[in-house]
Formats: sequence, C-alpha cells, structure tokens
Amino acid sequence: MGRVRQSCSENVAAPSGVHYRAQLLVHHFKAKRSGIHTMNVTLKTIPHRRVAFMRHTGPYAEVGATWDKLLAALGPEGWIGSDTVFIGICHDDPEVTPPEKIRYDACVTVDDRFVPAGAVGVQTVAGGDYAVTTHFGPYARLGETYAQVLGQWLPRSGRTLRSTPCFEIYLNSPENTEPAELLTDIHVPLESKHV
Repeated sequence: MGRVRQSCSENVAAPSGVHYRAQLLVHHFKAKRSGIHTMNVTLKTIPHRRVAFMRHTGPYAEVGATWDKLLAALGPEGWIGSDTVFIGICHDDPEVTPPEKIRYDACVTVDDRFVPAGAVGVQTVAGGDYAVTTHFGPYARLGETYAQVLGQWLPRSGRTLRSTPCFEIYLNSPENTEPAELLTDIHVPLESKHV
C-alpha cells in the first residue's frame, strides 16, 4: 500500500469508505473539486478501534515495505479476514518534517484476543468527531485531497483540528485495483462541538 501523502497537523498551511462500520452521521458537505469527482466531506462520530500495527519511519512513498511485513506477519496467523479494516495513521506533515523522520503506522483492526509480538504492536485509533472525505485515485495524489479538505473545507467549516493524527482507511487494494480506481477515506480529527 505504498503511497505519497500529506498529513494533517496542528500547523497546517492553507494552500490557496475496506469495510467501514456505521457511525453517527452529523452533516454532509460538498466542495467543488477539479476532475470528475466532487469532494464530499461528511462529519462522523466514530468509535475507538483496536489495531495491530507496524511503524514506518521515512518517506510516505516507502510505506509499502512495512505493509508487506505486517501482512506477512498477521496473515498466516488468521488475523486478516473479510471484515478486516486496513488503516494508515499519518503522524507527520511532509511539508514540515524531514523525510527521514516521517512516522506512519500501517494498521489492521484486531479484537481483544490479539497479543502483540516482535515488531507488531497494538494501539487504539482514537474515536470521536472526524471530517471524512474519499480520495479517488492513486495514493501519490492523496496530498491534493488533503490540501483541499484542510486548506479549503476546514477554514470554512467552523470546526477546529484536534491534536490527534489523521488516518486513512483503504477501501480497496492496490494488489487487484488499477491506481485510478483506488478509494481511500481520509479522516481528519476535529474538536467536539459538544464540550
């Protein structure tokens, strides 16, 4: 699942859904986007998710090797199934973080029976309020969708970023999908309006 992307962080510069469970739908927005797709941003409140993960440190374009290792470690043990959700947690903004220090976690959902071992750890993907939009196309162009949701939608939304990493859910696989047909749900964490 190697790709290049732009993460969100508290210091974002404004540049001007595998198997997703049911969530509370709050609002739905549409923003004009170049190309054939309109950027739809949906506000969702989602639950925490327990995941097995491997950490990648280095350019986002090189995360594919980490995915290969994670899937090789978990697949034979029966942790990859039809209900598995494939998640990428993006800790750093490549516009401000040197490429060799960028952190990314390749994750798959697991239940409480999973016990971490070796290079595979366990963590919780934070629940809460998120702005969610679907990126259509190659992973190498994810940065364009991040720029639109963070640089155009967010400043107009009246919402504030939460200090939790953005994450991505991969709705289909690059193993059997043409790059132009890849679908990725980008999740941007928001402060709750119900404080």
